[in-house]
Amino acid sequence: MTSPATDGGPIERQIGRAEMISKLAGGVVNNFNNIFAVVLGRVELMLSQVDDGRLEPAQLRRDLLSVQKVTLDAAELLNRLRDLTRPPRDLSFGVFDLNAAVLDVLEFVQPHAASVARALRAELRLSEQLSPMPARVSGQSSALREVLVNLILNAIEAMPTGGEVTVVTRHDGSSVVLEVADTGVGIADDVLANVFTPFFTTKGAGSTGLGLSSARDLITRHGGTISVRSRLGQGTSFTITLPSADGRAAEAAVKSEPELPPGLSLLVVEDESAFGDTLKELFEFKGCQVTIVSDGPSALAEIERTRYDVVLTDLLLPVVSGWEIARAAKRRSPATRVVLMSGHPIAEDAELVGGVVDAALLKPLDLTQLLSLVAALMAGRPPSPA
Repeated sequence: MTSPATDGGPIERQIGRAEMISKLAGGVVNNFNNIFAVVLGRVELMLSQVDDGRLEPAQLRRDLLSVQKVTLDAAELLNRLRDLTRPPRDLSFGVFDLNAAVLDVLEFVQPHAASVARALRAELRLSEQLSPMPARVSGQSSALREVLVNLILNAIEAMPTGGEVTVVTRHDGSSVVLEVADTGVGIADDVLANVFTPFFTTKGAGSTGLGLSSARDLITRHGGTISVRSRLGQGTSFTITLPSADGRAAEAAVKSEPELPPGLSLLVVEDESAFGDTLKELFEFKGCQVTIVSDGPSALAEIERTRYDVVLTDLLLPVVSGWEIARAAKRRSPATRVVLMSGHPIAEDAELVGGVVDAALLKPLDLTQLLSLVAALMAGRPPSPA
């Protein structure tokens, strides 16, 4: 009888993976709570400006872009959680200016800080001291913004009588340094030694104790370090050091608007009516002819009646699945481009590789990415990886 493996066997690997999922899931919950707090503050500020007649188009656009950015960041959080159910892969890195990320985060967190200040009846300031030169780093900008939001919100919590949070960037040789400092109550030495320990918290039952642990893991995956120093009654400072990307070519910041063939016909199959309406409006604005249905049988009937250039279908539909719709569309017209959408990871199925589906996207969708994908498919170009 063979004894079970005791080092690195299947059971141990499953337990290790379960622990990782549990750890990241807790961190995601913590970070989502932070994101929702500042989203609510931003939306409430916009509503008050509308009610007072003070919201100008330029300000509205800035606020909507801010909400869009943090929503995409939230989607990246979910993607990292989903990645743990699949074979490990590297973060999708790009070169970006950390100074710009800092300004984005400060603008977005400001309404939440103002709300907290009103509740405390105290002055609470967010300030920045940024490097005069671009602070280019290589990484996942959404992940680093997530870390920064978490640090700033923790700093705000540490100032129950008000104070100031300052974000600093500077160059240090071949590194870029990011510092988040507050003038709060400070951290005792025995607590300071454990701030990055998973599940350690002094905030009570409402906290998982995973926010700073998750932050350290993300920074480590970026090849960087994070440290903390604090004095009781004088405040706390977190310092992140990342490799500089000044020697690498920065990615193009501006992408050309995707061009779709005029009169392109699309069938959208989506059982969530609000999202389906959004897709219909998006493609009609681009000059496409769009038919939208909310269930599989209706989609099959439409495919039999009409040949579509593109079929954009949800995967998980009642009665008839997205795969069945894809096969029907290809039987009707092999030239039809089929894009599958799903809120769950889509396996690299033989049907996908074999041409039943031309591309697959995970929800929530980046609509600009979707337009670029459809444009690439219609132009006969390989779509960029989603």
